[in-house]
Amino acid sequence: MTITISLIDALLVVLILLAIVLLYHLIVLVRNVIPSARSMAKIMDDTSHITDAAKTGTEEAHRLISDLGGSLSDVVGTLRNNKSTISAVTNLTNALTNLANLAKSKKK
Repeated sequence: MTITISLIDALLVVLILLAIVLLYHLIVLVRNVIPSARSMAKIMDDTSHITDAAKTGTEEAHRLISDLGGSLSDVVGTLRNNKSTISAVTNLTNALTNLANLAKSKKK
């Protein structure tokens, strides 16, 4: 009994075996990637929430800084317009302080 295998049949058997091994490795790879993909989706979702919170915080800070800048501009404008009033209050305060110091030194 003689079995004859042609070269094409032998190559075909080798290719089929390689295809089966490759398919096995591909299945194992996909099975290992699926949990990684799920955890990556959770990480991306958390990142999305964090960036939304940071965006909201920066917008609020920007709004507060703008409001504070406007208020400071108003105060500076008022102070510039009332220089004589401010200097009068400052002089009165200095005079009262000097008077209090003079009264303290007289008591001693």
